[in-house]
Amino acid sequence: MPIITLTTDFGTADHYVSSVKAAILSVTSHVQIVDVTHEVPAHDLISAGFIVKDAYRAFPPRTVHIVVVDPGVGMARKPIVVASDNHYFVGPDNGVFSQVYDLDPTFKVHEITATHYMRENPSPTFHGRDIFAPSAAQLARGIELENFGDQVTDPVKIEIPRPKVTAEGQIRATVIRVDRFGNLVTNVTQSALANLMQKLSKPNVRGAGKAASASELHATYGEAPEGGACLLYNSAGYLEIAANKARASEALGLKAGDPLELELY
Repeated sequence: MPIITLTTDFGTADHYVSSVKAAILSVTSHVQIVDVTHEVPAHDLISAGFIVKDAYRAFPPRTVHIVVVDPGVGMARKPIVVASDNHYFVGPDNGVFSQVYDLDPTFKVHEITATHYMRENPSPTFHGRDIFAPSAAQLARGIELENFGDQVTDPVKIEIPRPKVTAEGQIRATVIRVDRFGNLVTNVTQSALANLMQKLSKPNVRGAGKAASASELHATYGEAPEGGACLLYNSAGYLEIAANKARASEALGLKAGDPLELELY
């Protein structure tokens, strides 16, 4: 059975998520709908991009992924379908798929202009329900990418924060997102940090926030003293600052988008 995933900043207090699901099921009931998350911080394209990049590869090939983080809904940005890495993505051409593009340079993008794949009289403020959901359902039914509209050769890409490294081993990182446990997920990958440690012969790392610091690298959250901040590699392979049974974001006084100084020693 085809799979459609949903990633949005809608939250669950309103009817928006159920309306998107209803629009999918109105096209085909022969589909599994999986909620990735509806708690992306409002309008946060970078956080949404990281979540989608980390999540989609766990799904079978040809899964369709709807991503609705769309502060420009109804404006000039295009509704698009993307084929990349043997998966499909449906959402706005606002840069939210930038990290998907980075993973697979052979990606293809088509604008959604075929009105017969949309709901009648689509609302200018709810493309998730009226354009993205029915288009994703048609993809799940086997409609080819080219049928939705013309190819887009210059999709919008946004700059993703990259860590910067000095010759002395100082790393200027960025907090990409804060998860529901208060863990600070950085843009530093485990593989890149391990290579840098080996190159500089510095096997340890520490990081400092506005209010506290973390100086021990652990394998699991429970290895750290209760309430104490520590560094570890999360399941997606990124360095994060966590706190055992506490919120590292509050302990260090940091939030998504904040710079973070890391030091190898």
